Amino acid sequence: MEEEILRLYQEPGIGASYTNTYGEENIRNLLNMYHSLDDAGMQQMIKMVLNFSQSTDLATSFVSVGVLHALEQNEGVAEAYRWANTQEDAQRIISHFEIGKSVADYFSSD
Repeated sequence: MEEEILRLYQEPGIGASYTNTYGEENIRNLLNMYHSLDDAGMQQMIKMVLNFSQSTDLATSFVSVGVLHALEQNEGVAEAYRWANTQEDAQRIISHFEIGKSVADYFSSD
């Protein structure tokens, strides 16, 4: 499962196409995977996404925050923001988190 989740973060490439300019497909695909899992799988995936939400790789962290936001994992989102505020480029990270949340709001409602 871990390999599949990692693949969904990377494919398709963010910004590589008009349909995935801001990670729309990555977020949607991760949400679809989450909803296809049993309870134990869902919990395992949430743990992974929580860890990824505190990645210094902006694409990974903002997609993760978008997924957490769409799944109403409010404490996980709050923890990501707390982590971001400890980073040297906190405002840049937080602005990317806001993009991830907006993308999740728009594209996860399909």
